[in-house]
Amino acid sequence: MAIADRLPGREKLVQKTINIDDRLYTRLEEVADKLEISISKIINACILELAEQENVQLYDGSNELLVKHTILFQERALREVERLKEKYRISFYKLVNIAIHNVIDELEELP
Repeated sequence: MAIADRLPGREKLVQKTINIDDRLYTRLEEVADKLEISISKIINACILELAEQENVQLYDGSNELLVKHTILFQERALREVERLKEKYRISFYKLVNIAIHNVIDELEELP
């Protein structure tokens, strides 16, 4: 399933503030502007893609600058992050950053 298919419809949203790597967030802003969609919706799609693929691999974040952002998470996406958190013993914010990192290149290539 393509990342574009993960963009959400109507579902209950939960507001949560998390740390996101500033470099990833800047790239998300550019994609959101291009696709005319909210960053929260893109992040939810990234999480659902990560949950399906289970490609949970830490990336080199040695130079990351974490900045707090408030995101509206779909309940389904939150459940998936919690499931992955239990399975891999990786923190919530790190899983979200991994999810973004895994698909940001594909998102930037969308027309």
